Amino acid sequence: MYIPVLKNRLYENKFLRENQYLFDSNNICPMIEIIDLKIGRTACGVEDLITHYDKSIDSKYFIDFFVTTQGEYTNVDFSKVKFSLDNRDESIYNYQELLKSTIKSKLSIPVISIKRQRPFILNGTKIIELITSCQGYKDSIAVRIVAELYDEYSDLINGLLRDNDYLIYDINEETIESRFFDMHKLEEYNANYKKIILHSPRPSKLNNGSYIDGAYTGLIDNSLRDEYFSYDFDGFADYAGLKNVLPSSGGNGRGAALGLFFVDEQNVFFTIKNEDSTEGARGYNYVIDEAYNKYYSKLNPNNNCPAFDYIDNELRSRNKNGAWGQWKYITILRYISQIKQSTNNHL
Repeated sequence: MYIPVLKNRLYENKFLRENQYLFDSNNICPMIEIIDLKIGRTACGVEDLITHYDKSIDSKYFIDFFVTTQGEYTNVDFSKVKFSLDNRDESIYNYQELLKSTIKSKLSIPVISIKRQRPFILNGTKIIELITSCQGYKDSIAVRIVAELYDEYSDLINGLLRDNDYLIYDINEETIESRFFDMHKLEEYNANYKKIILHSPRPSKLNNGSYIDGAYTGLIDNSLRDEYFSYDFDGFADYAGLKNVLPSSGGNGRGAALGLFFVDEQNVFFTIKNEDSTEGARGYNYVIDEAYNKYYSKLNPNNNCPAFDYIDNELRSRNKNGAWGQWKYITILRYISQIKQSTNNHL
């Protein structure tokens, strides 16, 4: 099972709305981290968001009411993640009520997220209350726990989760090898609930200029995608080629234009980069030219890549280079469509 983790930003919402065919309830279903109460640029309520995703995705999906604090991420525009700051405090948003907003949805799976940035949840009584409450109105729920807290609460969680529930073990950018004792404990439980490992293989500290032009990059270690089952997990989750970062206040318009093209057969990313960072997003004209005139047979040998179709229809045919957000959309589309194609080939 594969779970792409997307935040409810403009281009990620657009991707979910326009690519329902990539998702199904058994093999590929997304998890949406709600960082702000908006649909597009329009403010909305929590239940409005759930209704929107029910219509957009049309398959099972996970919903995580994301929480953060100042200091967890760097270079953040906190005006764009006010909801994620506010729901640290139950006097502003009651967490149990947020989770309950999924009751009417037959598709959404509420995610109980256990992390230090939500301090009121860090006791056994509260965790039991939240899990059992959600189980009372949902056939499936998920518990997402950061690796650093797993040992402390694993026995409790293991005793509560049902066969149709999910444990999402979040190592962020850590390596799985550093979590040897947790892996041993997971294996000892011999549990029937579904175990998912969430990893962010693209380092958040690296900018576009860190990558080489015209090469398979070694800077993104995606090996866990092939190895998760050997650690007794039933599936894997990641950020679909994006970095695990929050919205920033923007830059000066400069930056290296980078095309990231996931290649499923090798489980690696091929990178095309415009070395001239002064061009900013205008530099994607170089990425497009190289992708089509130099690397097309490597990146789209069967002429069936939806990311290339998107570039054709939305950019090349209109003589456009694309904005930063559009190229993030393309990264996601390429990655998930490659995973989908691989999944279909193994059914």
